[in-house]
Amino acid sequence: MNNSKAKGFHWGHGIILTFVLFGAFMAYFYINMTHQVIELVGDNYYEDGQKFQQKIDLKNQVIPTSDTLHVQLLAENTFILVRLPQGIQAANLQFFRPSNSKQDKKIAWQTKDGEAWTIPSGFLSKGPWKYSITWRVRGHDYLQEKRLMID
Repeated sequence: MNNSKAKGFHWGHGIILTFVLFGAFMAYFYINMTHQVIELVGDNYYEDGQKFQQKIDLKNQVIPTSDTLHVQLLAENTFILVRLPQGIQAANLQFFRPSNSKQDKKIAWQTKDGEAWTIPSGFLSKGPWKYSITWRVRGHDYLQEKRLMID
C-alpha cells in the first residue's frame, strides 16, 4: 500500500511564510529607521529653553506701525528684500530649514544707511523654510517669525 500523496503548498506553509515575511519587514524597518537623522532638538537646547519665555514675550508685543519691518522675496526667489523702519539700530535674520539644520543661516544687518536690506537668497533650496528676524528701534526689541515655501 502506497500512501504517498503529492505534497503541495497548504495552510501550514502559508502561516510560516507569513511569519518569515513579517520578520523580514520588521528587520528592514528597524535597520532603515536607525539610520534616519532626526533633528528635533538643537545643539543648545538648554539655553534655548531658558530664552523661550523671552522669545514668547517679544512675539506677543504689539509692534507700532512706525517700527514695522517687511520681508519679501524678489525676482523669482533670487533676492530677499527687508524694508527697515526709520531709526533702526540693529537687525538679525535667521533662516531655519526643518529637515536639515546644516542649511540654517544667520545674517546680521551691517550697513547703517538706507531703509532697505537686500540679501541674495541662493542658499535657500526648494522646500519649506522658517525665518525669524529680530530688530531694535529706538531702544525697543521686536521679533517676527514666519514660514515660507521656496518653489
